[in-house]
Amino acid sequence: MNLGENIYNAFDVVTNTYENVNKFIEYCRAAATENGEFVSALSKTLYYRPSSLILGFMLLFQDNNDTSLNNGWRDGSIYLVSVLLYEPDLNEVPMVSIAKYEYADISSWVEGCSQSDYWRFHDPLYKSGYVDFEQKDNFYSGWVTDTQYADDHFWGLRKITGFDIPLAEFTSETTYEMVFGNFRILAGHKG
Repeated sequence: MNLGENIYNAFDVVTNTYENVNKFIEYCRAAATENGEFVSALSKTLYYRPSSLILGFMLLFQDNNDTSLNNGWRDGSIYLVSVLLYEPDLNEVPMVSIAKYEYADISSWVEGCSQSDYWRFHDPLYKSGYVDFEQKDNFYSGWVTDTQYADDHFWGLRKITGFDIPLAEFTSETTYEMVFGNFRILAGHKG
């Protein structure tokens, strides 16, 4: 195999991966709408792009039982599906974090969230120093290390809990429960 074929094959893998992640994202949105337990907090997907290549995707959901606010959010936690395709300092394989973010006062937020605000959700979960995490198997729980910094930069984030699951474990048969079943666990809902 020559260099040209190697490059072509590598980009073919990347393209197929993006297509499969997009199917996963669209499935999560459709399943949320269909089942009504959780609602998409944003109509768009946030993405992690530290260079010219997109390395991660993030969906935001909220519990449908939480009260709607005038700013378009709900008075409750944010539930995240974060697909991190490549971050060699953190993982050896692509991972999905199913997480719950708890905030001091979500009612003070403005409506919506721009792509440029992706880091407000990404950095507390993936960059060290902002949240003090405890990990047990694939479950983690963490509290912000500096509430003033969190108020100024992360919209009043206080706590993150969640699960890390290898992307390869998600199948058409398991995805709903692996995402929304874990959201229910994090929310404290019964069955």
